[in-house]
Amino acid sequence: MTSDIGAHIRRLREELGWSQARLARETCRAAGISGDPIGRQEISRYENGKRTPREWLPFIAAALGVPQNALTEPWRPSEPPLPTLADYLPAQDPLAPLPAGTGRRIGMRTVHDLRQRVHALRLADDVLAGGDLIRPALRELRSAVRLYREGSHGGEVERALLVQIGELAQIAGWIAGDAGQYGESERIYRLGLSAARQAEDPLLAGNLAGSLAYQFSNTGREAEGVTLARAALTGVESDAPPKARALYLDRLAWAHTKAGDAQPAMRALAEGLLARCRSR
Repeated sequence: MTSDIGAHIRRLREELGWSQARLARETCRAAGISGDPIGRQEISRYENGKRTPREWLPFIAAALGVPQNALTEPWRPSEPPLPTLADYLPAQDPLAPLPAGTGRRIGMRTVHDLRQRVHALRLADDVLAGGDLIRPALRELRSAVRLYREGSHGGEVERALLVQIGELAQIAGWIAGDAGQYGESERIYRLGLSAARQAEDPLLAGNLAGSLAYQFSNTGREAEGVTLARAALTGVESDAPPKARALYLDRLAWAHTKAGDAQPAMRALAEGLLARCRSR
């Protein structure tokens, strides 16, 4: 506890821009004592953990303008801020390929390795919190985008890379949302939507749009959630197998529920149940 107290005293003193001598004077003033019963060296001993303030603790807290328990609670160093998409991807269009021939040739083996990492990240998301996974998720997303931008590829390989970027964006977007980074999550989902559309994969685009709609519905943007969930369903209406269509209808039902639209929510639920029956 001594080191915790000292760390708190030092941090709060430095936030005020005070010297140790100034804190000593202010502590004496808070105690209503004239003279200099404690000085700079005593404050230094407290901060270095060589001595415990004890009877001086409430007066040090008063001088610093904090409750006494703010000096005695366990010390937790501030964590670095969570990264953002901009930290990992280029400022310009991240899906704009560099001039042809500038990078190594990318084959399906590379895409397969990337697909395995995407699967591993998806499994990790089942057991780890968003704040713990956002860094590795964005690193994997950066790696996939670099392969697409800097590698030499075409046809089937190019489409497969774009699909993996979309899959990674769906995972990373969910992880960012789980960590409370809703704006960042939206940017990641929109990157994934761009990749899915370029890959001409309506089901992947629908999944990304549905995930973003779910986030909108749960973060005070209910009307946008309904609009996007309906668009996700419409975009795959003719291509989605019954099981996927049931998922889109469930998301639409949830969006209507959050928006307070009881009748449309019930209709979407009923259609979703029918789609599930057809998938069996």
